[in-house]
Amino acid sequence: MGVGGGVVLVPMFTAFLNIPRHQAHGTSLATIIPIAAASSVPYILKGNINWLLVVELALGSAVGAALGARLMTRIPAARLRQAFGAFLIITAALILWNSFAGRGII
Repeated sequence: MGVGGGVVLVPMFTAFLNIPRHQAHGTSLATIIPIAAASSVPYILKGNINWLLVVELALGSAVGAALGARLMTRIPAARLRQAFGAFLIITAALILWNSFAGRGII
């Protein structure tokens, strides 16, 4: 489900808390930082972090996130809802396909 749980949080924010779609996505993304930091501690203590890969992914993610956030603010809420729904359907289909093919989750 990912570090931030956006697959769960975004629908909950919009359906139960009546938070506008763009704000729900932004809020979900903002929760990633403390969740990832707290869950990384045991891995750091055991030396199970590839720090070079962390730096490379962080740089790429920072650029991608900035561009994605800019793009998202220009997409109407209804279109954003459709795109998110399509993402969930495709992800579910991949999980099912790979599970039946014996290749694990994704």
